[in-house]
Amino acid sequence: MATICIHVDGEPVEVETGTNLLTALLNVGHALPHPCFHPSLSAPATCRLCVAAVQSSTHGPQLITTCNRTVTAGLLLSLQDPQVAAARAGLLEDILLRHPAECTICERAGECEVQEAVSTHGEGATGATLASSRERVQLGPRLVLDRNRCILCSRCVRFESEISGAQSLAVHGAGANAVIDTGGGGPIEHELTGNLLDLCPAGALTEPGERFRPPPWQLTGISSVCAGCASGCATRVDVAAGCVQRVKPRADGVDAQGYWICDIGRYGWQQEGDRLEIPRLRGEGVEWDAVFAEVAESMEQANQAAVLLSPYLSNEEAFLLAHLSLRWKAELFLWQAHAPEGDRRFPSGFTIQAQRGPNVAGVTAVATALDLPIGTTQQLSTRLAAGEVDAVYATGGSLHGEGPGLHMPEQVFHTQQDVCLPGWAVGADVVLPGGNPWTEKEGTFVDGQQRLQRVRAAVIPPGEARQDFWILAALWHGGPNRDSPDQAFSRLARSASHGPFARFDYGLLESQAQPAEGVAFGGGGT
Repeated sequence: MATICIHVDGEPVEVETGTNLLTALLNVGHALPHPCFHPSLSAPATCRLCVAAVQSSTHGPQLITTCNRTVTAGLLLSLQDPQVAAARAGLLEDILLRHPAECTICERAGECEVQEAVSTHGEGATGATLASSRERVQLGPRLVLDRNRCILCSRCVRFESEISGAQSLAVHGAGANAVIDTGGGGPIEHELTGNLLDLCPAGALTEPGERFRPPPWQLTGISSVCAGCASGCATRVDVAAGCVQRVKPRADGVDAQGYWICDIGRYGWQQEGDRLEIPRLRGEGVEWDAVFAEVAESMEQANQAAVLLSPYLSNEEAFLLAHLSLRWKAELFLWQAHAPEGDRRFPSGFTIQAQRGPNVAGVTAVATALDLPIGTTQQLSTRLAAGEVDAVYATGGSLHGEGPGLHMPEQVFHTQQDVCLPGWAVGADVVLPGGNPWTEKEGTFVDGQQRLQRVRAAVIPPGEARQDFWILAALWHGGPNRDSPDQAFSRLARSASHGPFARFDYGLLESQAQPAEGVAFGGGGT
């Protein structure tokens, strides 16, 4: 990309040609406040806090907003000019007319862009407030608007127009009576609603009950990938006291689908069924050693064994299970699930893929690397009905009911490794409680665009449940061991002469990804 030179407070700065001026300044470390700006939305310069002075040899300094301009060669900017500081302080006073500085009691304190701007560029106090009504309004099942905090930045309005296409929000009224409202259009509950929470720079849009969570400064963010579908959206899993508190988008040019995630990715980690926490052998809770011995003996002695792979397995888990299938002389099958309505594409291009589960492409690539054929669920069902299979090791991972829905004959030895026990598997001989693919999985996925991505465990499974890799490694090695996903991936990469795993290792993946930080863009946490 070609670059041009601009000068900022007398210092030359090289920036990419055609870059948004505010984005260029932020990229080189100039932290201008910008509560109305977002790089994926239009830029109406509503708040004007990104003000700077343009130096001219014929005229004095002229104030401009940087969010709605493109860099030009030879531009002379001043961010330290007294006019800039005075203008920004006055603009912040206007914002605080609508947003009382009540940070000590606000659930967004610590990641609020208005708080950050005021603490850096303002006096940090509210001199006066507008007299009109500022009530809390329920905009949807998961969306509350506190009009006492709203600064009318219009990010939410632009998102509903440009990204989701729902057109559900607008600015109504004028002056002191101007408010964000649905205009009687009904509740907001489309599949991208949660992004409005991330966009709001003032903490005006919140979730019901959000104030009862730990504050942002007590959260630890873990970079991972959404397990909802094959889109591969980058996520940040926020954890406190060993529990997942929330999942947010992570703006990562390598792993992300823009700055957004859908509500399936945001809330899908919350399981709908009863969580499996104890290994079971014929309905009785037992120790892990007992189920490992039973599975190993039954699968090795089977005459016609089958292994059913899941789209929720990581590549490393699929690699171990494929090798176990060779030991057991078992055929491989893969179950898949698709949303009946197909891919859902929004005006911005954001897509929720119909393919449920994050790693169909990766599991298939593992089998290809090992030169192993994979059958379909229908083929396995036909074999079961014909009495041609006498042992099945099946993997699940869905928290929302997706699965193969097989009819398992009583004489077939059935092992089910899963998070929640699906209805079709209630009669399984052995039940192995595995990890939640959203928050308890360590390894890699390959998404629908063939991107290899790191998945990280944010919390440990509850009770006696274990990560899926731990279970499969114990079966492979004959008991608990020190095998790890990165070691398994190294073996997988050596097995692949081409495809998504060839010439990769965890170190290279880590160097390509962005760390978990702040909110989707901007915010006090960045």
